Amino acid sequence: MERILPAFESLRRAGKIGFVGMTAIGDTRAIHRVVESGAVDSAQVPFNLLNPTAGYAVPPGFPGQDLDRLLTRTRAQRMGVVVIRVLAAGALSGELARHPIAVPEVDPIASGPDYATDVGRAQTFRALVKEGHAASVVEAALRFPLGSEAVSTVLLGYSSLDHLEGAAAAVAKGPLSPEAQARLEACWAELARAR
Repeated sequence: MERILPAFESLRRAGKIGFVGMTAIGDTRAIHRVVESGAVDSAQVPFNLLNPTAGYAVPPGFPGQDLDRLLTRTRAQRMGVVVIRVLAAGALSGELARHPIAVPEVDPIASGPDYATDVGRAQTFRALVKEGHAASVVEAALRFPLGSEAVSTVLLGYSSLDHLEGAAAAVAKGPLSPEAQARLEACWAELARAR
């Protein structure tokens, strides 16, 4: 706050940069402080079914980092938001095995202690498929951030053309229904109890 943001503001005044962005990873209070400063124009925010805390209050004991409704703060500052880790680095596929051309190993960001734990927790969201809210957990995960007015775009990672086409088809369906959202809240409560 004291050294980096003033340097960026100096570059902006000099016409060398137009916008300042940040990746909202790290200490939650520090992230909020930077966002609330008004000095940043956009943020990459981890926001997914396994950690919805950037946009939703969750039950006590919920696993993962609590981003404490960060999207409320970015919206108040009129910041652009790029959702990252919408599939929790692939864990929301429910498959422990990684695609042959994907990064072989990934560390979770703001969700579980390791990828295998995230994959296990992803099984909770199969209820959305079973009840007809989505064709797959991946589809539900891709549609999830579309329900937030604070989200500008979603950064997706692909390992194949099929992944890209599947994502386009999922997004074309629009946000999850209010009924699916209510079901998600029950899933989050289940994750909090299982912790």
